[in-house]
Parts: sequence; structure tokens; C-alpha cells
Amino acid sequence: MVTIPDILNLEPYLTVDEKAVSALLELAFMGKEAAKGLDRQLGIFEAIGHGWQLDLFAEDLFVRDLIQQAFTIAHNGARFPVNQAFLFHVLSDPPTQIDAITFRQDILRELEGSPALEDKALHLYQELSQLLSMFKAPDHAAKLDAASYRLDIFKQAKWIIDGMVDGFADCDSGLRRLAEVGREIQASEQYGLLTDLLGYHSRLATLDVRLGIGGDGEVKHLEILEQREATQNRFYRSPLGRLLWRAKLFFVNGYRLGNREIVNRLLQEVYLKIAPSLIPLVQLIGQLEFYLAGLSFRRQVEAQGLHASLPTFDDRRGYQLQEVFNPLLLGSRQRPIPCSVSCEKRSSITIITGPNSGGKTRLLQTLGLSQLLGQSGLYVPAASANLTLIRGLFVSLVENETASQAEGRLGRELMRIRSLFETMGSPSMVILDELCSGTNPTEGTEIFSMVLQLLDRLDTVTFISTHFLDYAQQLQQQPPVPNLEFLRVESNADLQSTYQFVPGVAETSLAAATAERLGVNFEQLSALIESNGGRPLDG
Repeated sequence: MVTIPDILNLEPYLTVDEKAVSALLELAFMGKEAAKGLDRQLGIFEAIGHGWQLDLFAEDLFVRDLIQQAFTIAHNGARFPVNQAFLFHVLSDPPTQIDAITFRQDILRELEGSPALEDKALHLYQELSQLLSMFKAPDHAAKLDAASYRLDIFKQAKWIIDGMVDGFADCDSGLRRLAEVGREIQASEQYGLLTDLLGYHSRLATLDVRLGIGGDGEVKHLEILEQREATQNRFYRSPLGRLLWRAKLFFVNGYRLGNREIVNRLLQEVYLKIAPSLIPLVQLIGQLEFYLAGLSFRRQVEAQGLHASLPTFDDRRGYQLQEVFNPLLLGSRQRPIPCSVSCEKRSSITIITGPNSGGKTRLLQTLGLSQLLGQSGLYVPAASANLTLIRGLFVSLVENETASQAEGRLGRELMRIRSLFETMGSPSMVILDELCSGTNPTEGTEIFSMVLQLLDRLDTVTFISTHFLDYAQQLQQQPPVPNLEFLRVESNADLQSTYQFVPGVAETSLAAATAERLGVNFEQLSALIESNGGRPLDG
């Protein structure tokens, strides 16, 4: 079994279904349509299993939307589609060991520091994609000449294997695995078989000739001086041997085989021997996409005058994000406004207050996405970041109303709280938007207090937004649990949000100012009533 050229996991791991992919590739090699099946299999990520439950955060963080909007491969003006299903599974199941994260970061740093090396990675990705395309959809010409189609597959595979050795032998990061695996394949009996077959097909014999050219430029005379056959090739048979072998097939076994049938049978035999080396190469396409799309993401960020950086994971520094922004806003009409967030201790609970449309929900979403990206080994949308290493993420930001819901708003609130403590262990991150907003303040603050005390018993970094301003001020004055911190939306002199967050608790939700900005006041609404035929105000 060939070593897996895995550049995503610290320990090499085959993330595709080996039997299923092998069967599909064999069908494709025989000329059968296999595009849908291969796409489906390459989108199935058989993860090592880091314990993440994507249903607890993926929908609220719009992870699929982030991949679709911000993770493409662009190089020198050309854009390449990526396997979004594969990237979704990678981002939704980050490693939980610092060595595994560092392994990925080191690869990104080496690619980032060498444009020539990035070009080689892109070229390898293109060659792999071409190989996969040949398997997925043989064209009409390939079906007419199966032997040429199959030989083209072998040529493409050999170019890839040789390119892995030539392009990545001097790498210091995990990219050197490509050269190591390539050399291992080159040293195998299967590769020797492949090389001899291609050599035999392309150069059965060498002829030295002498040409006589007339005054009109045309060949008038051709003389063969010497003929040398590739006698050292394992597939070589002498002319007499070829004649005797064909006669034996006909007279002894009754087979009347032409050259085409013999060549195709030989190609099938060689494919069955080389196929185990091709399956890990197919898996490599998605892994290269992970890094190339990550580099493209960084370029998109920097093109808008923003920052992206690889985070550190140092518990002594707490939780720090400098000039962070929501990556879902990349490409929007309005440039994202960065802000900074910090927590002194790794395990803490931060209460966030401020007006509606002040950026609280966007901030919570930003924190969750930054954690996923950073712990996946990718760039965080921030100038610098120090994150906490977690094993699970719980995010509750978006509430979708459905006609079939059995519980009211309070019931659903209580259900999400129960779900939180049913699923979250230590260490983890918890992000809750407007906790207990589905009930009156008196009962809501009682539930809020209970949640804080229970979260304090878990090793979590928690961010909770709330409109219970009086209660938040009470918590600030008399904190019921240690490591309780507070952030509020900053407002300017015109009582408009600056989308920055500073320590403290908001004194007002600015409901009147928001209503005025949106044209929701008594005078303007009265005028609307009158314009629609309603009764005017008395007096």
C-alpha cells in the first residue's frame, strides 16, 4: 500500500471511501460515465473525528455562504471552481490539537513566502484536476479510441508523480510529503511497469535515416541506415516472437485478436496494478484547494485594505482579536469596519450590550467564524489574533419561525439552553444572541443568572448579547461569577453606532434614536395615516 500524500492531517489519513472511489475510477477507465459518482464521493469527508457537531453552529454562522463568497482559487486573472462540500466539512471539523493546526499553518506560511512554490502547487492542482476530468467525462474521441484515452491517463498520472518529486523535494513544511510519496511511487514495481508501458508505446524502435532533398524542397530519397528496437523494455517481443505469440493465441486458444484488442487488454492489466496509487492522488485535489483558496482569501482581504493573519494559541494571553471584521461582508458595497475584542483570561464570559443595528450580532458571528477559520489552520480576518483551543462550538444567532413549531418563543429559548448544556463540554466556545429575549425581564433575568452560573462550571469562552441593560449594570456591579467581562457598542456624538466595542455596559438601547432614524415617530406615522385616508388629529 502506497503511503498517503496527506498534506491536511498531521497523521496521513485517507478521507475518501477507498472501495467506492476505486470502483468509480475503474468504471471510468473502461469508458463509463462516472462524473456524478466521483463528485459525490469527493464531497464526502470521512473525517478523523474531532468531535464537532456542525448542527450546533454551521447554520447560524452561514459557513456555506462564507465558502461560496470568499473561498475561490484565483491566479493571474484565472478562477478555478472548488469542491465546496469538501471545504465545508474541513471548516466544520477543525483539529483540536495544536500540533495539527501548526502543521497546516506551516504549509500556508511556506506557500505565502514563495510565489514560485505557490505556482508549483497550483500547477499540481491543475494537473490533478485534469486527471480527474479525464476520469469523470471521457470525450467522444476517447470512446472511439479507448487505447489512446487510457494511455493519456497513464501519461497524466506519470506527469503528476514526477511533478510531486521535482516540485516539492526542497520544502520544509508538510509539503515535502508530496515528494516523499512521489519517490516511493517511483521506486515501486507498479511505476516501473507504467514507465515501461509508456516507453514501449512511444518508442518501440529508433531509426537512423538519410534523406535526399530535391531542388523543389521535397524528399526524393530516404535510406534507413540503422534500426534499434527497445529490447530492454519488459514489453518487448522480437518480430518472430510477436508472430509466434499471435499464432499461438489463434491456433491453440482460438482467439483472433487484433493489435487494438491486445493493447487494450494490456492497458487494463497495468491499470489494475497502478490504481492503488491513484486514489490518494485524487484525494489530494481537495487538500490543495484548502491551501490555495486560503491564500486567495488573504489576497481578497488585503485588496480591500484589511488584514488577515494566522492566529496563535497561547492561554497566557487570553482571547485577543485586533482589527477583526466579519468575512461575510467581503465584496459587499460597504467596506467592513474592523474592531478589536479582548478578554483577559482564556475562560471568561463576556456580556455585550448596545442598540439594535449597532453591530452586536455581526460581532458575535465574526467571533465564531474567526474561531473556525483559525482553528482550521487558515487565516483569521484580523490584523492579529490569539485564540483559545476548543473542542466544541455552540452558536445561537438566527431563529427561523416555522408553522410546525410546537413551542412558543420562550419554550424555544429554554430548549436551546437545554441543548447547550446537553452538548457542550470543556473547553468550548458559546455564543448566544439576546439571551432570554423571549420572556419578560423579571423571569428572563432569573434564567439568565442560572445560565451564567452553569457556564461558569464549564471551561468556556462565552459571548452573550442582551437588551436587559439594568440587569447587565447590576451584573457589572455585583458579578455572580468570576471572569465576567463587559463590552458595549460605542456611539458617536450623534448617537450613531461606530461599530466599535469598548469596555462597559450601555446606558440606553437608543430606541428613540433608532426609531427617528427609520422614520418611526408619532408625527411621521400620523402623516402616513392621513395620506391613506385616515382621520386627522383633532385640533
